[in-house]
Amino acid sequence: MNEHDSDRIRAMLASEGYEDAGAPEEADLVLFNTCTIREKAHHKAMSEIGRAGVFKRRRPGMIVGVCGCVAQEVKESLFERYPHVDLMFGPDQIPMLPELLEEALAGRKASALELVDDPARYRFLGSISPTTGHRQLITEDRPPATAFVSIMKGCNCACSYCIVPSVRGREVCRPPDEVVEEVRRLADAGTKEVTLLGQNVNAYEFSIHDSRFTIHATFASLIRRVADETPIERIRFTSPHPRDVGEDLVHEYAENEKLMPHIHLPVQAGSNAVLRRMRRGYTRERYLEICDGLRGARPGISITTDLIVGFCGETEFDFEGTLSLMRSVEFDSAFAFKYSPRPGTEAAEKFDDDVPAEEKERRLAALLSLQLELSRRKNESWIGRESLALVTGSDRMGRGLLTGRLPDNRIVHFAGKPESVGTIVPVRITAAHANSLAAEGTR
Repeated sequence: MNEHDSDRIRAMLASEGYEDAGAPEEADLVLFNTCTIREKAHHKAMSEIGRAGVFKRRRPGMIVGVCGCVAQEVKESLFERYPHVDLMFGPDQIPMLPELLEEALAGRKASALELVDDPARYRFLGSISPTTGHRQLITEDRPPATAFVSIMKGCNCACSYCIVPSVRGREVCRPPDEVVEEVRRLADAGTKEVTLLGQNVNAYEFSIHDSRFTIHATFASLIRRVADETPIERIRFTSPHPRDVGEDLVHEYAENEKLMPHIHLPVQAGSNAVLRRMRRGYTRERYLEICDGLRGARPGISITTDLIVGFCGETEFDFEGTLSLMRSVEFDSAFAFKYSPRPGTEAAEKFDDDVPAEEKERRLAALLSLQLELSRRKNESWIGRESLALVTGSDRMGRGLLTGRLPDNRIVHFAGKPESVGTIVPVRITAAHANSLAAEGTR
């Protein structure tokens, strides 16, 4: 979501005459788009914001701004802590950026921190057009191979550890016609793959009723419309909630070839006692049932997840339940984190953070070791197989290779020509690593 927001902010700034600077200390404007979902991310953001004061002392005319979830969480107190910050805005107020810049350039502190939970007032960034004062958001000479498309914002869940609802607000769903139109525009420009975005993406539901007509769209029906009504070749989404995985979504995996065979399905823990304290709304047994249903609908589907270790009250027995669930599902990969209390959440206010730091570290290491074993085994099963890779760019190691993604979202590196970027090419897998595959082109 932050990548999506940053892309839109960059496009808006380009429409105002800005271009990328070579380095922060050379910039006229520095914007920090921040995350506060974990304590570590929050502290890293605050540290980077503090460093910008050094840049500004050397370049007094610089405008420093903070946006995203840290801005929404700490609000105007950030101005007091960091006097060098000139403007700030929350994730719902990105369309206000041009006006905020005018205020800051005039020497006034500027902020916009209201959460907009009214569907009639909320503006999705993909719908910003020249009629609202900004250009269309396809800004590259060559469109990206993949693109994010926001379909909803906010979250109505009440997970006891999660700060997202308080900094992103309530769920607001985007009209399905707008989503389809944005995907069509991207596909017509050459984009091959879209990722539908939402904090709780599969809770998407849009309804309009009046005397003349009724519009009702679910997440599964939106995916079907995107597949049927646009020339896009690949569809992904992130991140869903297990609680909201219904049979209609499972059916899409069985019947919709454009929906890629991958799902990132955060489980967080494998113990029912921990899941209850987390207020996740499902059991271990239900999660395993969902995974079985998805694999039955789309054999070979890749299932990835998020995991938290050391949540309040987690015993060794609870942790072993997480490890056994990992073995049962055989996740293709996982993001894993040590629990950290977030201010204002139920867990921070009502539960004791009673798992010692060294025990959290031990559990995280054990979990990551198991996942490394599972990921390597899954990747090795690909050696000798052929598939289609969407070429997204050059490899980050500078080895002169191309990087692509297989339908199940595995990263693959292979030799090829730069003009292949943005196309889908056949490859044969030749080697497996912990987090990626090596391949050769088959034509």
